[in-house]
Amino acid sequence: MKHVVISLLLLCAFLMTPPAQACVGKTLFVGISGPPQEMLLAEMVSQLITERTGTTVKIQQYKDSAELYNAIKKGEVGMLVESTDRALQILGRKEGNSQLAYELVKKEYRKSMNLVWLDPFGTSHPHAPVISLDTIGHLPALPKLLNKLAGVMNDDNYAKLLKSLKSDEKPHQIARDFLKAKKLI
Repeated sequence: MKHVVISLLLLCAFLMTPPAQACVGKTLFVGISGPPQEMLLAEMVSQLITERTGTTVKIQQYKDSAELYNAIKKGEVGMLVESTDRALQILGRKEGNSQLAYELVKKEYRKSMNLVWLDPFGTSHPHAPVISLDTIGHLPALPKLLNKLAGVMNDDNYAKLLKSLKSDEKPHQIARDFLKAKKLI
């Protein structure tokens, strides 16, 4: 009799439990508008986010910066891969020192566009992730996760990745191999 009661309780608990929801949230759209190197970096970002958070990430390529930034203003893109050189052009500013340039665009993007610059991917190649404040609100752990790329990407790694890209390897596979080698996924 005791087993029957326990079985009935377990059955009731099972039937009353709502179905599990997937941990995948909204789709995050990452925008790029530049050379193939941006696709490689966007693939790294995409795979890292997908593997570590379960969030679906889609990369969207735009024909130019104006089209990309228009999509950001409309809320169609939550993140982009940007360089300080191009950001300075967009802001109509000039700066010779790369660290000062990074600090300038970081401050101006936050103030005028509600975009947050994360740590650059490399020291002499600043293709940094830039995230909208809205995206950070939905995925607050994202900046900490993406800043892990800054710690493993140096000039030598970057040069090797670009060499692989030029030898017609697919950006998706290059990014995946790199992230696995660095034990990030």
